[in-house]
Amino acid sequence: MRSGFFPKLERLSRGLRRIGSLWKDRSGVGAVEFALTVPFIAIIYMAGSDASMAVSVNRKIHNASSTIDDLVTQSQSMTKSELSALMNVTASLVEPYSQSSVFIRVTQVKIDANGKQTVDWTQSYNPIASYGTIKAGDIFHLPSSFANERSVYVIVTEAYYDYDALGGYGLTGPIKMGETNYLYPRIGTMIPCSDCAS
Repeated sequence: MRSGFFPKLERLSRGLRRIGSLWKDRSGVGAVEFALTVPFIAIIYMAGSDASMAVSVNRKIHNASSTIDDLVTQSQSMTKSELSALMNVTASLVEPYSQSSVFIRVTQVKIDANGKQTVDWTQSYNPIASYGTIKAGDIFHLPSSFANERSVYVIVTEAYYDYDALGGYGLTGPIKMGETNYLYPRIGTMIPCSDCAS
């Protein structure tokens, strides 16, 4: 028994020494740490880059909305082709980002003597189903700040952008960003547009 015991003890001792030497060996630690941290660094970099682009797009689409609202309300009258030209130029403000994701709609809303709010005319650039469709005569719901208005017209400009995050980040669809502006006509009480889409 004793002769068989010592060789086993020797093997156990050698095994423990090997484990100890592996524990002290630090030659691969840097590579392992690098491999573990790279995915997190890449995610942080992508998120930061994407957030920066999203902020840029959001600012551009807000500027586009206020720009077209300002231009339309300074007009005495509009035609479909004039509105289309204005919306084409306004959509180009989002460059270098894709204009195909831009949605613009200009609508003149009539508030009658009873306070009823209806679409007088409307024209869209790049209609997107998720933003719905409206036509002349449809009921239009303005914000509560217009509740006491009577016998006036309001120009409503909607400009939105469907932003697709580069990494997805678990999102199921694009991020919708943009805004709606409301202004009264500046020359006269209304802006006629006889051939605008309705």
